[in-house]
Parts: sequence; structure tokens; C-alpha cells
Amino acid sequence: MAGAAAKKTVLNIPAEFGFVDVVAKELLRRHGASTRSLSEITVLTTTRRAARALQKAFLRETAGRPMMLPRMRPIGDVEEDELLLESDLAIGGAGEKLLALPPAIDPLRRQLLLSRLIQARNDSSGGLAEAAGLASALARFLDQVQTEGLDLKDLKNLVPSEYAEHWQITLEFLEILSLNWPAILTAEGAVDPALRRDLLMRAQVEHWQQNPPEAPVYAIGSTGSIPATALLLKTVAEMPNGTVILPGLDRQLDEKSWNAARNDATHAQHGLALLLEKLEISRDDVIDLSDESARTSSAARMALLAEVLRPAETSDQWQQAEAPDREALSGLRRLDCLDAQSEAQSIALLLREALETAGKTAVLITPDRDLSRRVGAELRRWDIEVDDSAGISLDQSPPGVFLRLLARMVESETEPVSLLAALKHPLATGGALPQTFRRHVRALELAILRGPRPASGFAGIARALEDSEAGEELRNWFLELAETAASLEQLAARRTVDFSDFLTRFIAFAETLSRPDGEEESALWQGNFGEAAAGFISELLRAADVIDEFDPAAWPELLDNLMRGRMVRPQYGLHPRLQIWGPIEGRLGRADLVILGGLNEGSWPPDTGSDPWMSRPMREKFGLPLPEQKIGLSAHDFQQAFGAAEVVMTRAGKIDGTPTVPSRWLLRLETLLEKFDMTLDTAGAEKILSWQRQFDQPVTYEPVLAPRPTPPVAARPRRLSVTRIEQWIKDPYSIFAAQILKLRPLDEIAMDPSAADKGTFIHAALEKFIEQFPDRLPEKGREKLLEYGREAFGDVLSYPSVWAFWWPRFERITDWFIAFETARRKNFKTLRTEAQGEIRIPSPAADFTLSGTADRIDQATDGSLSILDYKTGMLPSPTEVETGVSPQLALEAAMLARRGFPGITVAPVSELAYIKLSGADPAGEFRHAGGSKGPPAETLADEAYDGLVRLIAQFDRQATPYLSCPRPDLPYRFNDYEHLARVKEWSSGEDPE
Repeated sequence: MAGAAAKKTVLNIPAEFGFVDVVAKELLRRHGASTRSLSEITVLTTTRRAARALQKAFLRETAGRPMMLPRMRPIGDVEEDELLLESDLAIGGAGEKLLALPPAIDPLRRQLLLSRLIQARNDSSGGLAEAAGLASALARFLDQVQTEGLDLKDLKNLVPSEYAEHWQITLEFLEILSLNWPAILTAEGAVDPALRRDLLMRAQVEHWQQNPPEAPVYAIGSTGSIPATALLLKTVAEMPNGTVILPGLDRQLDEKSWNAARNDATHAQHGLALLLEKLEISRDDVIDLSDESARTSSAARMALLAEVLRPAETSDQWQQAEAPDREALSGLRRLDCLDAQSEAQSIALLLREALETAGKTAVLITPDRDLSRRVGAELRRWDIEVDDSAGISLDQSPPGVFLRLLARMVESETEPVSLLAALKHPLATGGALPQTFRRHVRALELAILRGPRPASGFAGIARALEDSEAGEELRNWFLELAETAASLEQLAARRTVDFSDFLTRFIAFAETLSRPDGEEESALWQGNFGEAAAGFISELLRAADVIDEFDPAAWPELLDNLMRGRMVRPQYGLHPRLQIWGPIEGRLGRADLVILGGLNEGSWPPDTGSDPWMSRPMREKFGLPLPEQKIGLSAHDFQQAFGAAEVVMTRAGKIDGTPTVPSRWLLRLETLLEKFDMTLDTAGAEKILSWQRQFDQPVTYEPVLAPRPTPPVAARPRRLSVTRIEQWIKDPYSIFAAQILKLRPLDEIAMDPSAADKGTFIHAALEKFIEQFPDRLPEKGREKLLEYGREAFGDVLSYPSVWAFWWPRFERITDWFIAFETARRKNFKTLRTEAQGEIRIPSPAADFTLSGTADRIDQATDGSLSILDYKTGMLPSPTEVETGVSPQLALEAAMLARRGFPGITVAPVSELAYIKLSGADPAGEFRHAGGSKGPPAETLADEAYDGLVRLIAQFDRQATPYLSCPRPDLPYRFNDYEHLARVKEWSSGEDPE
């Protein structure tokens, strides 16, 4: 068939008409008289989703009556690496070529092979996981080159010396593709998916050129941006029974603007202008196809949009442009939202509002994947699952997340956070009932995993369980779990392993852990997402031989990189009238309400960005399309979507706190409307924005009152330690929560040693030192104290922060303490360390027991006693001690005076003092509790005791409440119950946010 001489049949459906509806009407008009006639025609669509949209259009036109539909086959699909065109090529020369065509290499195998090539380079310092991420980007570049019909051998024509040094390095790196990759493909007996698709389409073209089909063939909706697709469209247009139907060709654009669009890659009509050149026809050769019953918007609106999209070269014609008819703005709204979240909520409200109208359909069209996810999440407020055409990445699906969590758990040697994250995943049941498994996991968390981290590995946790108070049921459960992971754990502990063996054991453990109670099969592979995960693992197992030696430590990152980008689309439970589309799907789709979301520069139109492989001049010389082509395709998608019956354009003023720039199309539309003194409808937009502002706001805001619990006197504590009295004075509510409600704060998971732990270790070391040497210091006192310090710190010394910061401070404390003791022992001797005692205090309700442990009690040469308290943190001020706000030492003196410490003879207390051990400069400090000029120790003791008696009597009255922070001037520094009392809500008088 002679290309230029052949008559070509090319139709166009203007953007103001529903594309698939007009196609369905036209095909029914032409072929609907006979069901067989309709079923014999072939319709080539851009994607599978476009084919489904056409099927629905046929159903609408025929009121749902049964019928044989045309054969609908995608020219190419964004999800697929193959084109399904082989069936027509079973015979003839094209068929023979097809049979000789090698299969497409599995994408995962290709990624791993490219990763191995990247690793093999001398200048590659990254591991396999990092190489896999780079291989994914390299594969995309390879696909683009082959899609454009270019030859990698031509890379040598790009002279490195002409470019900057980093581009020279990049070109050398790309030799992987031009020199090494072809040999690997030959050895694999495969070809790249993009090349195979290109060869398949060219085989189809050759077959149709030699054997034009008798039945009609229609190619619909394509702009021919891929060279092989443009060739196929040209062949269809030239066939006697072939017809090409274009989407949204602007036949009203003046000739000068049309020529400008031809040269402007950012213009909406640029792609179609190039396609017409390839088809060797002009705009006048294209026939418009329309049907008033399928009209979705007015010609006036599309004329307005044509002005908005006018090429910059002819934008001076705006001066002579006539004001559009008011009808152009009918059904058109714009929402300017505060940020991404408010935009998502506004869109969700629009979609939800659409459902109030029976049969109304609504769709969000956006290239912004973050916005799509946010809108989907907001719709779940109403239990609505929306059909998102982009699907969900496998690594974000439930099975994908489960496998990734398991990988991190294994790599981290069952680090508590990683272990709990994996065991708390909904798929983790371990062959038990879900509730039973969860109960065991929670028990393990409380018994072992909260607080200091146990030894690594399942064995380390098992040992910790043996040393704990955990029950036998929990220990047996965990031992069974550890046994299922034993072989994998042993393999993961090695530096290098056989990847296939490691992967097999990993999957076996994952299947065992995800097996439901009473079932043999794992739940991991069930459902739509499970099937996708199973397919991924099967593909990975087939490609496992590519990896030689494998470091298990790289498994989590490698798994992330291999899973990322594999999209899975839910098939069930989706709302039939709401959808989220990408711009490609929106090009041919149909809905009553169309929301164009994310209309900011960098999103829609997209940011052209920078190519990591080639500079702009390099791309142009090599033959790759310029990045601006993406803007032109995006503009055409916008133009098609703009023709819907009801259109709402939305944008966010800020993204992640950064101000955004409105899309150029919004700015141009705004400029034109200002010129004609016209505005878009604001009433509907304000209504939605008003709803959005109220989305999470309460109808009324009533600040919560401060808690005033008054439990029965019989339930109130009759025993407290001296360290709790200050807490009782400053924050009675904490006593209520801890002593009456029995609430205790949970330790953090895998908690690092805290300041309190540091104090405990130092106390323990000093206690042992004083006990061993109460009278005379040893000759090597410093060495002995350091030895006791190492014993007290124990395994905690292995923490880098402890060894780097705490231990040097303890060494300085040791030096100071030895010097302090040397001087002090001239006038004092130590009677007791960690002396425990208690006294009973008569009170109105019942006797009250005050207990306490004195860090150290010394006796002076005159027989009087001294009570010392070690402090590693801040010291109470003398004023706090004198006023009784910090009465610990004074109350210990009162206990001593009332024979509260067994074994210590009552004697006058002449000294109450703190020994501050900070390890700073100076490393220690000795300070009298009441100050050097404060009241005598016995006076402080008497006043503290009398104050405690009054406090007990006050709380023995039923009406006395346990207030939270009753005195703001006396805050309790270590308040674990502040959130429970909701202090920030009622104390400031401000919005809690």
C-alpha cells in the first residue's frame, strides 16, 4: 500500500463531546443493524481501561441489552510490557517473524541482571540493594530509548569531550547498555519488553499492509506519541476498512497558531500536529464526528479554553479577542484550598456530594499520587472505597508491607521495634486464632520488649523470658515461634549466603507466620494483593540464580527496591459511581462531575525536571524527545477533561508548608477572565470550602475542666515513701492515678538507658564502695570504685552513648568522690548506706505509714548524725527545702528522730545535705539542704513532719480532691500523668491544638 497516495480515513471527536459515547453511537450506527457485523470489527484502544470505558458506553447506548461487542484490544497498556496483537499474525511472513521473536525478559530478572552489571563496575561502591534501585532507573531509560526507536550503539556518537565532566562519566556508565547488555540478552534468549512491543507493532503493520483485514478496524483515542504507534495509526488510516479517531483535535485554531503549536512542545495540540504530519494529512482532511446527545459542554467553553491555551507566539491576539458567552463558564468552578489536606478534604466532599444525586457519576483526574491517596483516605470516612486507576504499589499493599516488616525483623536480629511491627501485622497469626496470637504478642511486649533491650536474636529474647516472671504459656509460645525462624535466623547471621536458599527459607517463615488457625495454606497469598505478591515472589525465585553471593543484611533494602513500582489494582468492593483517574485515563473517560485536582506548576503540568542520564543537548542530539513534550501531552489531557459537563478545578496554596505556583492554565484563564471582567461561579466553591473548614471542627468548643477526683477515704493510700510526698504536694492527681487507679507509665520499647538509670548505676557503685570501706579508704580507692562502677553499669556499657558520655563522667565523679571522702572521713564515719525505715503516723482516718530509704547516714565525731542524699540531676533549692515543698531529707530526719531506722541509735541530726554527682566541672558538689545559713536540721525535720500530718489530715476528708498541678508556681518536673489529666487543655485557656 503506497502511504502518501492512499486515501486516509481520519475522524476527530471535539473535546466538548463524550469521546467513548460518540464512538459507541457511531459504531452502532454503522454496524449495529447486525450483531454479527458489530462483533466482527476490531477497535484498538489506548489502554485496557479505555476499552472498559467503551464497553460501558455501548451498555448506555443499548440500555444494557445483551449484545456481541467489537473486539477491543489495547495498542499498549501502561501496565503491560506486551501488546496483545499476536493472534492475527499466525500465518504469513509476519507470523513467521513473530514466531522467531524471542520472548520479553522478565522485568525483575532484567533489574537484577542490570544490578549485577552496575556492581561489576570498578567505580561502584554500593551494594546489591543500591544497585537494584539504580537498575530500575536504568531500565526506564532503556525502555524510553527503545520506545523511540533509537539504537544504543549511537551513544558513541555523543562525543564525551563536548560535555561537562560529570556527563562524560555518565556516558561511560551507559556503556553498560550499549556494550554489555546486548550480550546478556543474547545469553538469556530474550529481548527488552519495549523493543518486543515495538517489533510486535511493526509486525502487525507489515501484516496489515500485506493482508488488509476485511472487517473494519478502528484505532481510537491515540495521539501517536510513540513512533511505532504512529506507524500503526497510519497503516490503519490507509486500510480500506480502517479508521483513526482522534481525541480533541482543535480544528478552529487559526493557521498561524496551529503552526506555532506545531513548533511548541508545551502546547496541547503539539502531539496531534506531529501525528498529522506522520499521517501525511492536514487538518482539513480530518472530519469531525459528533452527536448532540453526547455533548458534555458548550462550544463556547472550548473556545475559551483554546484562547487560554493559545501559543505564546500568537498571544498578542488576546487584545482583539471577543468576550466569551456566559455559557462558557456554566458548570465551571475553581477551588483554591489552603494546603494539600484541605484540598483532599474538599475533593472528598465534592465526590460525596455527587452521590446524593441518584445515578450521578464523579471522577477525580490528577497526576498527583499523594493527592489521590489523601482523597481515598478521606472517602473512607463514609466507608467508601474508590477505584484508583493507578492502583497501589505492591510494597504498600498488606502482603508487601508484611514481607518488608519481616525482612527488617530478620536483618535487625529481632530488634524489639522491628519484631513487634512484624508480629502486630494483621497477617501475622502463627497458626493460632488472631486474638490468641495478639494476646501473646502484647504479653511479650510488656514482659520483655519494653524497657532495656534484651540480647539480640530469638535466643536472646527466650533467655530474657526465662529470667522474667512471664508465664509458661508465653514462654512455650515464643519458643515455638523461635523454632519456626531458626533456620532462617542461622542463615541471616552469615556474611554471605546462597540467595535462592535464603529466599526459600524467608518465604517458608513468612508462610508459617501468616497461616491462619486450622488451615494449611498461608493467608499471605490470598486475595487480589496476595496473588500479586505471589506472582512477585515466583518471578524473584525464577531470577534468583542471577545473584551469586548475597549479604542478608541487604535484604530489606533490596526487597523495597524490587517491589517498588509494581502496581496492584483492587478488583472488588469499589464504589461504582466514584473513580480516581490519571490524566491518561481521563482523556477518554466519561463522568457527570469531573474534578481536576493538583493544578499547580510541577504537578499539572508536571515538572520537566532533570534527566539523570543526559543533558538537554545530549538528548536532542541522540534523538530523545525533549522534556517539554510531557507538558504538551499534559495540556492535551487537561483540554480533554475540561470538556466535561461539570468541572471543578482545585489546587493547594501550600504543599508541605511551601507556597505553590498555580498551574499556568489557571493563571491564563484568570488573566483572560479579568480582561473580560468575568468571574467563575464562587457560591458553589465557597459552600464546599466552608464545609471543609468545618470538617473536623466541633460544633461548639467547651474547654474541659480540671479534674477533681474525690475517691472514698477508704480507697485513699495509707502508705507512701518520702520520695512521694513532694509529688503529693505538687501534683496530688499523680498520687490518685498511681496509688488509687494503679496506673503505671509503660517503658519505651527497646529503651535506651535513661538519666534515671545513670543515677541508679552511680548509686549502686557508691553504695558498694562505702559498704566495703566504711572506715578507711583502700590504697587504690579510685581503681576499686571504677571496678564497682563497671559492675554496676554492666552490659549497658556496651551502648555507645554510655561509653562515650556517661563513663567519662563517672571517672571524673570517682576522682572527686575519693578526694571528698578522704577529707570527710576525718570528721565522719558512715553508719549505713541505703538505710530502709518507716514510721506510723496517727491520722483521722487510720494510721498512715511513711517509708523511706536514706542513701547514707553518717555520724560525726561529736555523735550527731548526718543524712546524705546522692543526686545526679538538679538539686532542690534551699527555699524549696525550707518551705517544705521538697521535704525528702527533712522527713528522713523526722523518721530517724522517731526510731524509724532500725539499728541506728537515736541521736541529734546536725546535717542534711546533698552530694551532687554530675561529672561536669566540678564533677561533684556538697551542699546543705537548707543552705549554709538555713534553719537547723532538726527544725526542718519538725516542720516537715508537722506539714505531713496536716497534709494527711486534709486528704482524710472526703471533700478534698486530688487536684492536678494546683500550684502553677510549683510544677512537678517528672509528671507521668500530665496527659491523663489533660493539663494543656484546661490550664492555658487556649485551643489544645
